[in-house]
Parts: sequence; C-alpha cells; structure tokens
Amino acid sequence: MFRSLPIWACALVAAAGLSAAFVRARSTRSAREIAASERASFASGASSRAPAFRDVTAELGIDFLHDADARGEFRLPEEMGPGVALFDCDGDNDLDLFVAGGGTIDGKGAVQTSRLWLNEGARFRDVTQERGAAVAGPSYGTYAVDYDSDGDQDLFVTRLGPDVLLRNEGARFVECAAEAGVADPGFSTGAVFFDFDRDGRQDLYVCNYVDWSPSIERACYMGGLREYCDPSAYDAAAQDRLYRNLGNGRFEDVTARAGMLGKRGQGLGVVAHDFDGDGDLDLYVANDSTPAMLWRNQGDGTFVEDSLRAGCAYNALGVAIAGMGIACEDLDGDLAADLLVTNIRGQSHLALLSRGTRFEDASARMGLPAWSTRWTGFGVAAFDQDLDGALELYVANGAVNLDPVRIGDPRPYVEPDQFLRLVGGRTLDVSEGSGALPDESSRGLATGDLDGDGDLDLVVSAFDGRLHVLRNERSDSNHWLIVDARDAHGSPALGARVELRSGSLKLVRWIRAHASYLASHDPRAHLGLAAATLVDELTVTWPDGTQTRLEKLAVDRTLTLRQGEVR
Repeated sequence: MFRSLPIWACALVAAAGLSAAFVRARSTRSAREIAASERASFASGASSRAPAFRDVTAELGIDFLHDADARGEFRLPEEMGPGVALFDCDGDNDLDLFVAGGGTIDGKGAVQTSRLWLNEGARFRDVTQERGAAVAGPSYGTYAVDYDSDGDQDLFVTRLGPDVLLRNEGARFVECAAEAGVADPGFSTGAVFFDFDRDGRQDLYVCNYVDWSPSIERACYMGGLREYCDPSAYDAAAQDRLYRNLGNGRFEDVTARAGMLGKRGQGLGVVAHDFDGDGDLDLYVANDSTPAMLWRNQGDGTFVEDSLRAGCAYNALGVAIAGMGIACEDLDGDLAADLLVTNIRGQSHLALLSRGTRFEDASARMGLPAWSTRWTGFGVAAFDQDLDGALELYVANGAVNLDPVRIGDPRPYVEPDQFLRLVGGRTLDVSEGSGALPDESSRGLATGDLDGDGDLDLVVSAFDGRLHVLRNERSDSNHWLIVDARDAHGSPALGARVELRSGSLKLVRWIRAHASYLASHDPRAHLGLAAATLVDELTVTWPDGTQTRLEKLAVDRTLTLRQGEVR
C-alpha cells in the first residue's frame, strides 16, 4: 500500500505548523465520528430504508480476535491479514466459516491458528481441532476448492512461510501442500483456482507480495513517529506462481512455461474471468503500487500480459494504484463483467468498465472519489443486498498508515466500513442507518447466504480486531433465485456463466468463489428478481462452452444444476 500522506493532509500539517505532540493532543474524534461528520454533506444519498445489516456474531457463537503480533516494530507482514472463507465444509448444503490466524512472525511469541466453525443453523460450532483445520499463522488468504475432484471442498491457505493445502477427507482435513507441490515458502497473499487449460481440473495462481525477511525491515516515520513502510521501500517485489493441476493430487509449477516468469508485482488481489470472450479464463491481478496485470489466456498453455493495451494497468491519471480487493461483476448492466478495485486513502477506488477487449476508468463518473478517498479499502463485494435486481457495494476499510488527525488515537488504524448503492450509474454512500457496520481495521470480506433465506449475508475479518458476521435484514418482499451450478464431480462449476431473463429484467452472474481480498465467497449465483414471480429463461454456459437452457422457472428457491444432466 502506498503510504505517503495524501496531499491535503501534508498541506494541512505544514500550513498549521503543528508538531506531532500538538496533533496528538488535539485528536479527540473517533473514526466513526469523523465519518458521520463527512457523510452529512452527502445527505442526498442517505437511505430511508430500515437497517440493512445486523451483527449476529455473538448469537451464532463465533468469537475471533486476530493477533497481528503488532508490538511496536511495524513489520510489513503484521498488517496484511486475515482472510475469511465461506464454504460447505461437510457437504450438508449450508455454509461453514473459516478464518486465517495470526500470531508470531518471528517465532518469539504466541502462535495463533486458523479457526473453523460448522453451521448448525441457529449456532455455529468450533470444530477446528477435531477437523484438523488449525493452520498456524501468520496466514492470509483462504480459498475453498475441490482440487482433487472428489466432490468435497478442500482449503488452500496462503501464509508467511510455506503455504498450506488442506485435503478434505470427510471427517478431517489432511495437510498435503508439500506432497501436492504448492508449499511456496514466500509471502503469499491472493490466490485463485481456475481451469486455465480446460481439462476439467482446477489449476492455481498464487500472488506473492514481497520477498520479505526480518533482515530487510527498515524504520519509516511520519511526523517523527514510527510508521509502517510502503512496500516499495523494500524494493523486493515478489514473483507470482502458476500451478497446473496434474490430476493425481499434484500440481506442476508452470510459471516459466506459461510466460509469466520475470513479471513481478506486489500482488494482493486476483480474479479469474474470461475478459475477452474467447472461452478461456484470464487473470486480473491487483498489485500494490505497481501496475496491475492482465494475463490473457492464449489457449495453448501460455499467457500474455496485456494490461497496458487494455487500459487497466493504471488509473486514468496514469497512477499505479495500491490495488487490494477486487469485485468482478456487471456494474453497468450491459451483461459483461466489470472490475472495482479498492485503493489506499487519498486516492479513489478504481472502477473499470468492460468495453470489449479494453477497460474504461469510470471512477469519477460513478462518483467514487466522493466517498472512497477518506479511507483505505481492502475487501469489497458487489451484490444485490435487497434483491431488486441492482447491485450494492460493501467495502471493508482499515488504515495502514497514520492519518495526522488520528495521531494519539488508541486505535489509529480503525476505519468504518461502507455500504453503497448503485443508482443511475452512480455510487451513493448509504452507510449511515444501514446497521451494524464494523468499526475495525477491516481486511477480508466474504458474502454468502448463511441462513438460507435467499439473500446474502457478510463476514468481515479485521487486522488486530474482531471478526464480524452481518446478517442481511432486508425488509422488502422481492423475489430471488439461487443457481447452484455443479460440475460432473458435484463441485461448484467455477467459471460458469449464469444469465437470466424475466420480462424486461436481464441479469448475469458467474459461479465464482475467489474474489474480494484474501477471501472465498459462496460460489453460487444469487439473483434478485424484484417483483418478478417467474423466470422466463435461464441459460448456464458451462466452463467447456456447452449450455443448459431452462424456461418458466419458479422463484424463491435454490435451483441445483449438474453439468450434463438432462432436464
């Protein structure tokens, strides 16, 4: 993350001639109070609806406080995690919860492991130890996938140190990363499973952030106070890795063969999608203060990096943003996938609208600078909260560098999360009145229907803070359809396209688990239908290009489809 102060903040401090001690003395407002004051100027975008979310963490029996091992040394790995995953661990068709652990970075303190809870309806039960899911931190990304094609969901966890692959064997997970060939020893963050060669097996791309070790740490300061360093201060951007799934429980590192070796960034977020419509899955990689990468799949096992020509390496100002979280959905209603990428405080988040094989930076036109420059965004999701057919946005915020007006605050990195509505092609911050949005230094964000009522709930993790589960409290009577598209093995058909038509309403979603920041979502396609009581036509385009078309479907239910089934 780019950590130099925004221009307005530098000017404020310089003009006032304030010493650090004086700034500490005058800082009395919390992040929530600052946010409320600033949002007052955007009152026209306020929602008059009932609160959208309710914090149900405690009543579900979930209690997790992340340990970042932050003890005043300001080491880069402290501030990155944790990630969170929603996935069906035990095959009972509801969503369970996994969160990455933290703890000692140098082996001198306490270890914090990951945690796993099973969804038992009214409560969640901690089964971390009995299921063999206690992965030692520091851990970051959490990615659910059926990598071995046996019909159940496994877990891949990125770490500082060797990554972990937990093979689901029913009653327990078994760690097998080294055996599988994916135990990268570096500082791994974002990852995505995707079938790049269309052989029916899930391959793996892993972002590596910085070639970090304690020996390269340095002291950075803001206003005479110790501060986390910008990653560019280390001059150690790491090499991402591409692994091909061989189908025998093992992966092969094909980074060089695929044409990716030597192209380095400070990777944090990644999403797989067929951006050019040629039937192969491509990759967009959000890098931290280095140009983003767009890896176009050539269909022959190789990729070409095309971000500059496609207009997504930089923003419209020519700045390589501090890219972190990614939402990949149809933001403008043209049935093509767009990108929304979160960014550091002082810069706008980035909205990239698909224009064929190119992207248009629509951030200003969509109103992102008005609400996004005050905070630092990590996890992000574009989803239909109220099931009216239009997408909303949730952004998980948390600082990584000190704000001059927050010096002296006992929790200076805490920032309020934000909830946005897309209205008339613009984004409106309707956070006030939207319910219990966390006051944490948020990181991971995952969406999923936890309670089976057809709408999407949220789980938000936090750096050195508490995990929060937010239940969707929509009060409307809108209708919905969930499409659970599964491959021949009975696992989510990652990469499948789901297109729906009901009267004048046309929607598209994708079967996608890995997006946001260090997170796995519920992979099923969730479609809000507003007042529609019948789906006229539903088309699923499977990863191999074949299609399933259905007509006259009932609503308010989960429709499970298996590739190759005749209906």
